[in-house]
Amino acid sequence: MARNALTVLKLTTANSSVSAVPTMQAVNSATGVYIDCNNIDASKMILVFNRSVSGSAITSAENITIEDGDSKAGYSAYKLGDLKIHISSHGKGTAPTAANVACDCVFVGPFETARFKDSDGYIKINTTNATNIASIGAILI
Repeated sequence: MARNALTVLKLTTANSSVSAVPTMQAVNSATGVYIDCNNIDASKMILVFNRSVSGSAITSAENITIEDGDSKAGYSAYKLGDLKIHISSHGKGTAPTAANVACDCVFVGPFETARFKDSDGYIKINTTNATNIASIGAILI
């Protein structure tokens, strides 16, 4: 099964009246997602991981992996390996209601593309449990 592409939101205005919200991509933990960085400067990119559970508390942790690039890209920083991000549960133990939704947002970045970009120009992201990560968004600052 192929990975889903993640659309990057480019912040291009200083107008404070503009409300910019990234397109949040649903996650499939079996395939992950990718970001096409061929026409963007990903070193100015921030990822948003939205954890949201309907009807129950977020009581389990999540591991997110941003894969290292490949040697064919010509960068040496890929040797640093994958970036593994551990997001612990918030431990509130309270099931959400309409007024109390269990939701956590985690922001990661900016990135050094020499470590993560493959020769095809993609950055690949995996999760261990897609039920804990509802969606991922990318913002170019």
